[in-house]
Amino acid sequence: MNPTFPLTLDFKFSLLTELRVSDAEGRVVAVVKEKFFSIRDEVRVYSDEARQVQTHGIRAQGLMAGALDWRARRLIRRVDGSAVGALQAQGMRTLWGASYELLGADGDLAFTLRDDHPWMSVVEGVISAVPLVGDLIAAGFDYFVNPTYTVRDAAGEPAFRVRKRRSLFSRRFEVEALRPVRPEEGELVTLGLIQLVLRERERG
Repeated sequence: MNPTFPLTLDFKFSLLTELRVSDAEGRVVAVVKEKFFSIRDEVRVYSDEARQVQTHGIRAQGLMAGALDWRARRLIRRVDGSAVGALQAQGMRTLWGASYELLGADGDLAFTLRDDHPWMSVVEGVISAVPLVGDLIAAGFDYFVNPTYTVRDAAGEPAFRVRKRRSLFSRRFEVEALRPVRPEEGELVTLGLIQLVLRERERG
């Protein structure tokens, strides 16, 4: 997997979670399906629209991990079992705003992923808490105010930016490269950001 940036990540309007990733040339890079009725976060990644060829699997480490574990580590592996890396949630910080570490296959820090404006999540939460009226205002908030995330490399330099785009009936994210993408980074970053948008799609 070596996509050409920028990437577009579109959630299909469906009762089940399905995500389509395309690159700058319009090629389908990945089709992602979340496993239904799983006791831990688990997704399967395919290379084709028909979901006939699975390329990767991503699973939260530990029983009942993910929804109940704010420090859950989601392991990213190819179908042959070889490791690509992992997305590590940063505990209580993730409740305030997106805060993750993207680790390489060796477990070393490769990137950090942060919400650029974490205060927006707090404002949205306060608005949503108001009965009836709050739900209507929050719906407008979701449409007009959309978060951005900056991905920094291990040296702390900005490498990618993720933007959530306005949409009434679906969720769309765009990933922009802020510097030349190294060949060894494409697979890890793409799969790590798939996990990011799966976790953060309801914010904003």
